[in-house]
Amino acid sequence: MEEIAGAEAIQGEILGDARKKAARLLEEADEESASTVAAIEGRALAVVEEVMRSSEARAARFRMETMARFPLERTRMRTAFVERALRGALEAYMRSLSEDRVAALSEAMLAKGASFLSGKDLVVSRKGVSEAAARRIASRALSGASALAVEEDDSMTGIGLVARARDGSVVLRATMDLVEERLLDERRGELARALCAEALEA
Repeated sequence: MEEIAGAEAIQGEILGDARKKAARLLEEADEESASTVAAIEGRALAVVEEVMRSSEARAARFRMETMARFPLERTRMRTAFVERALRGALEAYMRSLSEDRVAALSEAMLAKGASFLSGKDLVVSRKGVSEAAARRIASRALSGASALAVEEDDSMTGIGLVARARDGSVVLRATMDLVEERLLDERRGELARALCAEALEA
């Protein structure tokens, strides 16, 4: 009987020790698990903070670049507006010129380059100028030509006259789009101030 009681006592001690070891192992596992979770959470938090810092830095850089570009963009838009207004006004003005004014300007331009066409057989193309006016202008401005023919050409880039040597050696344009470009080259500032003073001062 004593042996049974001793065996039961030993068995109880063994079970008690086993329970304590199991409880200790479970506690250690819980601690290790909690430590692992905390480490993972810490790393995740660090990654999130880094992403947030990086995003904030990018956003701040984008804001700075946008603000830096704003004055340039504003200047570009103002310049584009003034250029459109200027070209529109000049084109409208050129379209409004009377035939006599177009003829006078074309004649002056042809006369300046007449020496290059002297002695050549010429074809004078016209657009927006009557045949009679074109013949009159050509005979006066290009009197040194060996021969003159006048023809209408609606494909010309601007109204006025274009004199060409039949041998293809010389082309002399006397059109209003050239007058427009010359005005833009030589008087752009004055014209812009006259037309768009408010936009330029803004």
